[in-house]
Amino acid sequence: MCLLFLYINPDPKKGEYKLVLVNNRDESYQRPTKKAHLWDSNLYGGMDIQSGKEGGTWLALSQTGKIGCLLNILTPKEQFQPEATSRGQLIVDYLLNDLAGMEYLEKLKMSGTIFNPFNLLTMDWGEDGYRVSYYNSEDKVPADIEPGIHGFGNSPNDKPFKKVNRGEKRLKEIIEACGRVGDEARLLKELFTMMEDSTKNLPDHQLMEQGRGYSDELINSLSSIWVTAATWLYGTRTTTVILVDNTDRVVFKERTMREPINLDDIEWDVSEYSFRVKNIGNI
Repeated sequence: MCLLFLYINPDPKKGEYKLVLVNNRDESYQRPTKKAHLWDSNLYGGMDIQSGKEGGTWLALSQTGKIGCLLNILTPKEQFQPEATSRGQLIVDYLLNDLAGMEYLEKLKMSGTIFNPFNLLTMDWGEDGYRVSYYNSEDKVPADIEPGIHGFGNSPNDKPFKKVNRGEKRLKEIIEACGRVGDEARLLKELFTMMEDSTKNLPDHQLMEQGRGYSDELINSLSSIWVTAATWLYGTRTTTVILVDNTDRVVFKERTMREPINLDDIEWDVSEYSFRVKNIGNI
């Protein structure tokens, strides 16, 4: 599972960002993953290398400024389908496709492929800002997301977990305090700190309803922005920030646990890239 928080600037001016994105990836500590890197297909992101799911991802960015993010929906234990199609290829497919996000989501809606439930966010670069679109695999109604502060988690967008509301409030404070290009170092620091918040947001009736069949201990662990469920060898292991400013300079920074992960002695890898969006219409 993952968490995503966005600031979509409705009218980016000089010294401002078009898009501010921060993401946590929650996953089994034992699931093999490549840290963020430049792929052969010219995408930036971490890569799933678990057998049978190789080449998928939860978050990635293209050199043309397209961004995709996948968030699994928590379902009651008895409803999970272990043989369903892997969802990680959806991000890669979107980013390497010529379709705009909304067109891609409409195509996905009609595909008939069986997945476990998910939220998918597509982000299309534009000279005047980003068009962000959202798709919930249960509702199957693609929708554009209005500019502003938004959070997305492991539930339908209209039924957020409490930690999503908490993160939205914190992101608003950060953007107001240091959301300009001149404060970039502070902005990065504050975003990473925000995603380390281990405060339990309980009781959360939506989380408990979706988590039927799982232990109270696990549900409690899932109620915080930074998840640690050591008994299940599961938790937050990667945080990523993506910034796109008004001049189309991109900053991509990932902080991830180094494998093999030892919770008693965690080591960290940091990957950072900066480039300008390639507007293919001008190449």
